[in-house]
Amino acid sequence: MTTTSSSVFSGKWVLIKHHVRHGLRSGVKRLLDLTCGTLMVLMLSPILITAALAIWIMDGRPIFFRGARVGQDGRLFKMLKFRSMRRDAEAIAAKIEEHKILATQGSFDRPKDASVLKLRHTLQKLTPSDKYHRDPRILPFGGFMRRFSIDELPQLFHIISGEMSLVGPRPLAAWEVADFTPRDMLRHKIKPGLTGLWQISDRKSLTHDQAIGLDLQYAAKQSLWLDLTILLKTVPVALKNRGGN
Repeated sequence: MTTTSSSVFSGKWVLIKHHVRHGLRSGVKRLLDLTCGTLMVLMLSPILITAALAIWIMDGRPIFFRGARVGQDGRLFKMLKFRSMRRDAEAIAAKIEEHKILATQGSFDRPKDASVLKLRHTLQKLTPSDKYHRDPRILPFGGFMRRFSIDELPQLFHIISGEMSLVGPRPLAAWEVADFTPRDMLRHKIKPGLTGLWQISDRKSLTHDQAIGLDLQYAAKQSLWLDLTILLKTVPVALKNRGGN
């Protein structure tokens, strides 16, 4: 009986220590997110303001693109990005799909549809990597913003609000997770992040399973030290990737 009581007490004590450690780690991580997120917004405010003004001058409002993303525990939230494409980019894509335009088709019922054909021909000639730089739907300043991830900076406000963290799995669109397995969905047990293990790895050579594996690895090994390591590696890796494009 004494042995049993001792085992029960030991088990409870281990559980208590686990909850205390988890609470402390979560509290420190939240403090780091709030502090660093606020400081980054203040330090980067000239860039944020310049980017917003550039978009407004070139193409008017809206300044931001709001896309539905899957957050912690599968909750959807509207993730902010600076708009890097023309306001009519989605309408053009819808029109192309609507007309099912053939590459050989040269006439349309409506004259304005000829511009859709011209755009479609241009897009057909571009590889995925070319589109990153030369997609005609991208604003003149949009390519620069994408190249240096300036379009991602509004996500700092999600970090301050608590919807995202500095480090964690990247938030994905709902359609991207529609075919996820139960194992893949475990990546959503923690907050999505601005950067993570996937971002500091050789992203171009990773398969889907390998990328998800890195997210799950981070979720299992979360620590303040790991977060700091990832943050320190993010800047040089990002600059290297941009330089290699």
